[in-house]
Amino acid sequence: MANTAKTPKLWSGSAAFGFSSVTGTYPSLTLHSDDWVRWQYHRWENRAHVSYNYTAASTAIYANRLVLENQFRYYFKPKIRYVFADIRYDRNQFDGYYYHLTETMGEGNIVHLNKTMSIDYQAGIGVQEDQPIGMKHQTSPAARLAVGYQWHLTHHATFKEAITALLSTANNNTYESVTSLKSRLYGPLALQLSYTATYNEFPVISYYKKFNTITAADLKYRF
Repeated sequence: MANTAKTPKLWSGSAAFGFSSVTGTYPSLTLHSDDWVRWQYHRWENRAHVSYNYTAASTAIYANRLVLENQFRYYFKPKIRYVFADIRYDRNQFDGYYYHLTETMGEGNIVHLNKTMSIDYQAGIGVQEDQPIGMKHQTSPAARLAVGYQWHLTHHATFKEAITALLSTANNNTYESVTSLKSRLYGPLALQLSYTATYNEFPVISYYKKFNTITAADLKYRF
């Protein structure tokens, strides 16, 4: 009898582009991009993610936020318990920092609540590098706490909630919540609505807001 088992895809990902509305330090309507690529082979997996928001009027720039993240995982049991190494780079001068660079290692676990819902939670420790505006570069111990919830509402619609806390001994803790709803339109094309809220506990310049949000509508192509 022929083996009809489907071979898992080695590479997968998506590219998204759309518009977003920003509140916080500089409220504005911006261009938005949110892309990711995943490589997986047996118990090894690598996830790369990039998110970018930009807007300018005349010669003034009101939003210029770039987030790059790469996470490498090794699963002890397929799609259950794993260890990870994560590196994240945030560049957004409107939160009072030229950049944050956080490197952490830790352990995670995926819990399947039922056939349509799952929770992925992880915790790790490492180091965070910062370049505050008008201050010296600083490096400090850091911790990462994250939980992701996924609910397949139908065969064509998925709801996700991802909460991440980046904690640093330098008191510049950052909390992020990303809520999204994706619905397939046709073939590999989908419409994604998302709401990103970030809270920076200690802006180095008092003018900058602690709480900032991005509401986005993107057309997503999956491959």
